[in-house]
Amino acid sequence: MTRFFLGVDGGGSKTAALVVDESMRRHGGGLAGGSNHLRVGIELATRNVERAINIALVEAEIPITQIEFAYCGIAGSDHPVHRQKVVEALSVFFPRGNFTVDNDARIALTGAIGWNPGVVVIAGTGSVAFGRNAEGQEARAGGWGPTIGDEGSGYAIARVGLSAVVRAFDGRSPATKMTDILCQRYNMCHPADLPRVIYAPDTHSDDIAVYCRMVIEAAEADDTIAKRILDNAGRELARSAIAVSRKLEMLDHPIIVAYVGGAFNAGRFVLDPMNEVLLEQAPLAKLQPPLHTPVEGAAMMALRGPGGPRPTRDAIVGGGSRGTTP
Repeated sequence: MTRFFLGVDGGGSKTAALVVDESMRRHGGGLAGGSNHLRVGIELATRNVERAINIALVEAEIPITQIEFAYCGIAGSDHPVHRQKVVEALSVFFPRGNFTVDNDARIALTGAIGWNPGVVVIAGTGSVAFGRNAEGQEARAGGWGPTIGDEGSGYAIARVGLSAVVRAFDGRSPATKMTDILCQRYNMCHPADLPRVIYAPDTHSDDIAVYCRMVIEAAEADDTIAKRILDNAGRELARSAIAVSRKLEMLDHPIIVAYVGGAFNAGRFVLDPMNEVLLEQAPLAKLQPPLHTPVEGAAMMALRGPGGPRPTRDAIVGGGSRGTTP
């Protein structure tokens, strides 16, 4: 008889669910809206998790009672209080209690490098580095949110890019192609329009992070300022990976450093300086794309069931929370 397992990747903008069997063969998948309860509220977050799971179950043609174990990596669930809120909300959906709720950084790590020693650097709206050594110890760096952290993230890149636009407008720094791109792509043709949007009560970090694309386009058009912004972002992300590797005593070991998130759409503009800094202190590290997606990582952890890595802050060297969940 086939045994089925469920992985869930719940982020700020979307939730993915995946039903697999013991061989990690895909049987069904589902997508729904965001499930970071700190952003959308616990009720909507729960509904989106359940919606994604139900879509996956329908495709797999099985009821939820046939799921052996579910591993849910949900943004905003790192702190024990926040995690417990999500657990209680999902307990009705999983009456047998055969599930666990964890932060989304751990499933991204497992998806990115499997069970190998290494680090995943996540740079979406926020940024965080999370790693695991050969002994199973884990550590993180970054993930402190947009106000005091998230260096190298889409939000940070966008913020510095927008700052460069208004500085150029003031005459405090050189002109930049980002000004023209801001007009053409976002229909904001006068920098004086920015405060109305940026400081609106309903503007959040992910709304600002979309302007990361402006910086990338300018860099691709050989804009010196934009290229410098992305270069600095790559170096900051490398420092987070190095910090994690140092905590786990892996600097002198051959490890994978995988990268995940929209900031890496900048390609070589971020990856080249990141690799340069990384290899200065971790010469055996190999920078590469992820082996699998975060939701596949969640499914891999579901296969290990209650005996797999547990969502506890005590097992993590260092502190902080996922960059996308300030």
